[in-house]
Amino acid sequence: MGLFPNRDEYDRTRILDAAARARAAKKRDRAIELYRWVQSFEPMNPEIHGKLGPLLAGTGQHFDAWISFRTVARSHLRAGQPDKALAVYREAALYLPQEVQAWQAIGRLLAKNGNKADAIETLLEGSRQFRTRWLRPQAIYLLRRARDLDPWNPEVVLDLARLLAIQQQEREARLLLDGLVERSGGERLQRVRAAQFRLRPSPTAAWRWLDSLLRPTPEPAAAPPARTPAGVVPIHRHSARGA
Repeated sequence: MGLFPNRDEYDRTRILDAAARARAAKKRDRAIELYRWVQSFEPMNPEIHGKLGPLLAGTGQHFDAWISFRTVARSHLRAGQPDKALAVYREAALYLPQEVQAWQAIGRLLAKNGNKADAIETLLEGSRQFRTRWLRPQAIYLLRRARDLDPWNPEVVLDLARLLAIQQQEREARLLLDGLVERSGGERLQRVRAAQFRLRPSPTAAWRWLDSLLRPTPEPAAAPPARTPAGVVPIHRHSARGA
């Protein structure tokens, strides 16, 4: 059987059954061929794309895999099912950890649902998939998106400043650390002072780091929790990692 035999030979049920058997037997190429046959008649069918995504990722066809995952997620969004779309994007990030759009989509949906802390955690996790020299700009991009949600999150700012310094964007890195100093105390301030010393070693930076170790200042008081309007049930967060 060739990839796309005569139209008269097309039997959707039989082909899908054969594809399922091939997938169960880990014959990925064969399963992809069969699903592609059905896809030639139903190019936007989310069910077929849902089968193809993991298979394409497993055979190194990362671009096509992402297109399939994204097609399924968008179909759920159009149907008003953001939770299902989120699950698909999480699956995409699992199979395609270096697909920056998958991490961005997860963060965007979590933030839209009111789960800002989980969105930031996801963007941080995603940024750590892009630490090689050529992929570092994607890590910086995701950290910038996290700063859109919380400009002075210490983990985000410290990671971003470190990567910017590696990318020879020292001025911005220095400004970020200076801003974080003003918002830090205790152990966090010690970490920021250490980062400043690594960024630009000098006697002054060394003394400031030592001073933070010897005379720790308390952490700034946390902002009071936002009031929940009467009759509105607070949203409970679920970790992106636990899905």
